[in-house]
Amino acid sequence: MIARPAASFKAFYVRQPEDDDGNKNTKAFTDALDDTDEERRVKNVTEDLNAVLFAADAEGKIQILHSPANLGGTRTRPKNKVAALVGLGPQATVEKLDEKHAVKLIDLRCPNLNLVDAEATAEGIKSIPIPDNTAVVTCEAANVFLPAPWLKNTILDSDTDCPFELILSARQAKNEFIQDHCGEDQDLQDETKAHYDGFVSWAWAGGHEKIEPLRFLVRPDDVELKAHHLKVHTLTILLLVTA
Repeated sequence: MIARPAASFKAFYVRQPEDDDGNKNTKAFTDALDDTDEERRVKNVTEDLNAVLFAADAEGKIQILHSPANLGGTRTRPKNKVAALVGLGPQATVEKLDEKHAVKLIDLRCPNLNLVDAEATAEGIKSIPIPDNTAVVTCEAANVFLPAPWLKNTILDSDTDCPFELILSARQAKNEFIQDHCGEDQDLQDETKAHYDGFVSWAWAGGHEKIEPLRFLVRPDDVELKAHHLKVHTLTILLLVTA
């Protein structure tokens, strides 16, 4: 993590210096949770302390987690112990995350994405008929979503947790990124579209409560969680709030 303190986690995570390199490798963010091996999926979402993760809560709203770390998962301590912070203000809390549930792959039955892209409003996207449980599975996704930097910045800038509104924001960001940064690179264009499509399916499903809410284990007296909390706050927030 780059020691570049900001007034809030949102200010810290939006437009990081390494974002340009990450955007050129958008496919890696898509592939991180497509891996068939559960342990590799856990590693992929915890290896970067700068990572931001999306989740869906029980009310169909998008939740933002950040600064994930596996405090275990080593040769001497093989059992995973995944911590992440919830919240974008200086009072963000640290939680122990059920990592297997977070990266669990689920079958999604979503509408044709052409129907989604044809809608110009969040209400229109929301009102697209929900396929029933006998419909063909359209994609597989995890309970968390790992966004590429261009998508991460868009969601952090949006100031809404409504998934259908965020789909509209992501659509515009995708088009702008392809126009401004992909040039004649057809592979990057395709990877950007694939990442966007994956987010649209995941967010649409989350908005209809088809994504399982994450499972957090609150451990207020856990020394390791407290240490992770202090480390992240110290490296990112200008003024550590202890009250």
